[in-house]
Amino acid sequence: MRRINNKLRADTLEYTIIRRRRLTKHLHMELDQQGGLVVVAPNHWSRRYIRTTLAQNIPSVESFLAKARERHANPLQYVHGEHHFYLGERYPLVIHPITAGKSHIALVDGEIRICAPGSQPEKIQTILQNWYRHKAGVVFNERLAVISRRAPWTRDKIIPLKLRRMKRSWGNCSSKGVIKLNTHLVKAPLAIIDSVIAHELCHLEEMNHSRAFYALLEKLNPAWRRDHAQLRSGGFIYLLK
Repeated sequence: MRRINNKLRADTLEYTIIRRRRLTKHLHMELDQQGGLVVVAPNHWSRRYIRTTLAQNIPSVESFLAKARERHANPLQYVHGEHHFYLGERYPLVIHPITAGKSHIALVDGEIRICAPGSQPEKIQTILQNWYRHKAGVVFNERLAVISRRAPWTRDKIIPLKLRRMKRSWGNCSSKGVIKLNTHLVKAPLAIIDSVIAHELCHLEEMNHSRAFYALLEKLNPAWRRDHAQLRSGGFIYLLK
């Protein structure tokens, strides 16, 4: 067994090659203990051939990673000390039980601090989800205003924005021009949030995924391919319950 470290499209995927003598016909994909991509290939396949094969099937590779990592991910416990994402950073959850008064949550000194009567996971989960929704409303509206200023076709338009907690989709745009964004997206870095917003703004002009749509997206966000790949292969972490 031999491991070789490579990068696939430098800024998107990394993988490790394992050679197995008994495997002689096909390429297989696995996850290592850290959730990294492992490519199991026949001995006679060159590194260049493996790289070319993967590069020609990037959507399938990214789909495999997303589904495999989701299967292997541990569900959130909503307990003291557990880390949660916000704008791409991980913050420890610090729970302070109180005997009276209303629940309170705030991001303070690198911690998500929750003061609540009792510390039952279900209660903490509800408080945290409500906080995420509030933050999503603030962040998404701010970024929508910023990105739309770079999109001339949105000039003088009022763009309705709705928030939804969705299982699979990060956002969508209706034929009436209403943009919906997944509240889980607020856990991702700002660059990823901007990328999803840019994608949906382009649908206000092109309600499909035609060449015209991608030409528009390329101008609004030249890094959309990198952002899409990052969200597709690693976005599962923001959807954990």
